[in-house]
Amino acid sequence: MTPPDTLSRRHAATRWLEALPLGNGRIGAMVWGDPEVARFSLNETTLWSGSPSTTRNRCTSREDAAELLTRARSQFGSGQIVEAQNSIEELGAAWAQAYQPVGDLQVRLSRADGTQQPVERTLDLTRFEHTARTPDGEHRTFVSTADEVLVHAAPCPDGADVALEFTSPLVEERRTSGPDGLSLVLRAPSDGVPTRHGDVAELAWDAEGESRAAVVVRTRRERGRILVVCAIVTTWQGMGRHPDRPLADALAEATGRADAAVARGELDLRRRHLERLPLGAGDVELELSGSEHAELLATTFAYGRYLLASSSRPGLPPANLQGIWNPHVLAPWNSNYTVNINLEMNHWAAGVAHVPGAAGALEGYVAMLRESGSETARRVYGADGWTVHHNSDPWGYTDPVRGNPKWSSWPMGGLWLERELSSIAAFGGEEPRSIAERRFPALRDAAAFALDLLWETEGGELVTFPSTSPENEWVAPGGTPVGLSEGTGMDRWLVREIFELLIAASRLTGRGDDEIVRRAGAALDRVPGPRTGADGRILEWHADGLEEVEPEHRHVSHLGFLYPGTDPVPDELSRAAAASLEARGDEATGWSLVWKTCLWARLRRPDRVQALLELYLRPAETADGVERSGLYPNLFSAHPPFQIDGNIGIVAALAECLLQSHRGEIELLPALPPIMADGSVRGLRARPGIEVDMTWADADVTALHLRAVGPGALGTHSVRRGERLLDVELRDERPVEIDLSRLI
Repeated sequence: MTPPDTLSRRHAATRWLEALPLGNGRIGAMVWGDPEVARFSLNETTLWSGSPSTTRNRCTSREDAAELLTRARSQFGSGQIVEAQNSIEELGAAWAQAYQPVGDLQVRLSRADGTQQPVERTLDLTRFEHTARTPDGEHRTFVSTADEVLVHAAPCPDGADVALEFTSPLVEERRTSGPDGLSLVLRAPSDGVPTRHGDVAELAWDAEGESRAAVVVRTRRERGRILVVCAIVTTWQGMGRHPDRPLADALAEATGRADAAVARGELDLRRRHLERLPLGAGDVELELSGSEHAELLATTFAYGRYLLASSSRPGLPPANLQGIWNPHVLAPWNSNYTVNINLEMNHWAAGVAHVPGAAGALEGYVAMLRESGSETARRVYGADGWTVHHNSDPWGYTDPVRGNPKWSSWPMGGLWLERELSSIAAFGGEEPRSIAERRFPALRDAAAFALDLLWETEGGELVTFPSTSPENEWVAPGGTPVGLSEGTGMDRWLVREIFELLIAASRLTGRGDDEIVRRAGAALDRVPGPRTGADGRILEWHADGLEEVEPEHRHVSHLGFLYPGTDPVPDELSRAAAASLEARGDEATGWSLVWKTCLWARLRRPDRVQALLELYLRPAETADGVERSGLYPNLFSAHPPFQIDGNIGIVAALAECLLQSHRGEIELLPALPPIMADGSVRGLRARPGIEVDMTWADADVTALHLRAVGPGALGTHSVRRGERLLDVELRDERPVEIDLSRLI
C-alpha cells in the first residue's frame, strides 16, 4: 500500500500531465523524472504578462458607465431584457493579464556506457521533494524556501558529461554560459490577450517596461554526485505595482542566490529545506482504508493541501487557476483569477484544513484589490466601497471584462472574497472581538458597495442590479438566452451575509452607530433571502418560472447559502436545495463536482457524496481520447483541461464529510460515504478554532481528542454524533480526550 502522503510512478514522465509538481510558493517546477535527461518545467509566481497600466486606457469611463447603467436599468424595467444586456456588455472593454511560464531546464547526463536506467519516482507530500530511484542511486529534487532555489542532485559517475539546456516560449534577451552554469534574461508579453479576444487584439511583446525574469543555473560535482541549483528572480515590485525593478538588481539577486546555494552543497541545502517547509505542511493528516479507492481518496486530500501550501505564500500572489504550474504563454482562461468561484474554492480548505500560508496570501491579494476596486466602484457604478468582477490578476484588474455579461459583468467578487476571509478567520481560535476589530473596516467597505448597488422594486424589496447567476442563462421573451437579472439568488445570499457579518462585528466593537452599519441594518430585512420556486427548487434569478438554457449547468451559485454559507437553513430550503441539485445532475467539471460534494455533505447525504467522489476519482482521459472531469495521470484535476481548484477544493469537501461546525456544534461524521467508512484524521479544525483528532471504524467514532488552538476557542462546546449531544469544556490549549461512551 502506498502511503497517502506519497505519489509513486514507475516510469519517467513523457508529457507535462505525467510530471509531478514541486513548489515553495514562489518557484514552481514540474519534475519529469528521467535520470538521463532531468527535465524541469519552471514557473515563478510573480511572472505575468502586462502591468497595471496595460489595459487602463481601455476601461470604460465614468460618464459612459453612468449612461450605460441608466439605460440598462430603464430597458430592464420595461422588459427589454436583451437590449439591457447589450448595454451592460459595453461596460466591459478590457481583460485581465496572463500568468506566464519561465521555461524548461534540462540537465543531460551522458553516461560513459550509454545505458538507460530503470526508474521509480516518488513525490513526498510531507517533505516537499521528488525522488527518482535508479540502480545508481537517488536523484533528488526540491524547491527550497530557505534558499529560494530549485535544487537537483543526482549520481554522476566518473566520465559522465553534464550539459545544461534551457528553452523558453518567452523572449530571450540575453544568455551567458560557462563551465559552472548559465544565466538568462527573459521577457514576458506586454499584453496577454485571452484567446477569446483574438478578434480584437493580439498577444503583444513590446520591449519597454514589462516583466522580466533573470534565471541563473549553477552546477557542482561533489562525492560522485552532480548538484544543480536554479534561481529565478523577476522585476516584480509588489502586487498592484508596475514590474519595473531594475533588471540589473534582479539579475544580481538571482546570481547571488544561485552562487550561495551551490556553495552550501547538497546535504546542507536539504537540511535547510526540511527545516523551513511551506506554512501548513504536515499539520493535517487523513488516512482511509478498506479499498484502493479509499487510499486514493486519502492521497487526494494530502495532495490538495500540498498543492495549496506549495503555491501560496504570504506577500505573493495566491494560487491561481493552475496553482503555480503552467506551461503556456496563453493558458486556458489565462491561468489568472476567476473570482466567481475558482479563487474562493482554492481557499475553502485554508481554515478547516489549516493552510495558513494560503490564508495570508489571499489576505494580501484582497488588500490590493480593495485599492484598485474602489476606483472601479466609483468610476463604473458611482458607488462607495469596492468591487471586483469575473477576472483579476496581480496588477489589480477589477473592471468588468470584455465578453458576455453572464460571466463578465458580475460585480459581487468583493463581497464573496470578504466573506471568505471572515470564514477562514473563524477557524483560528482568535478572540471574537479581535476578529471583529480586524475585519470591521473591510466588511464596512463591502457593505457600502452593496448598498449602492441596491435598487428598490415596486414591491419595496431591495435587489442588486446589474446581477447575474454566474455563468448561467435563462430564456428571455422572444427566445434569446440572457444572463442579466436583478437580485439573483447568489447576490441575495452575499448581500445578506455581508450585512449580517458587519452588524455582528459592530456589536462586538461598539460601532452600532456607524452610518453604513445603520443603513445595512435597515436594508437587511428588505433584501430577500433564498426562495423556493413553484417547481420546488431554489429560485435562481429574479422571477419564478424562467426557463433555463442549460438545466445541468456546472455552476450552482444560487446554492451558496447552503455551502459555503453558514446561516441556518430551514428544512423547506434544504429540500429545495436538494431538488435543485437533482435537477443539475452529478456529471460536471472537476471543480463543480467538488462544490456539489460540499452541498450534499451539508444536506447529510453520504449516498450522493459517494456518487460524486466516484466521478472525481475516475481517469480524466478515456480510451477513445475524449477528456472529461476526473484525474490526469499526475492526479491533477480536470475541468477539463487542468484546473487546480478541483484539487484544492476536494480537501474542503472531504473535511465537510468528516466534520461540520457552522451550526454552532462540532458535528462528527455528518455525511460519511461508504468509501470513507474506516479511517482517521489528525489536525482538522472546527469553528471557533478547535483541533480535532478522530478515528472511526464502520462509520462509528472510536477515538476523539479536541484541542483549543487559541483563547477564542476556550469554553464549553457541544459535540454531536447523530442524535447524541455532549458538552465538552476546553479550559486551556491542551488536548482533551473525549469519553465516547457519553456520545455514541
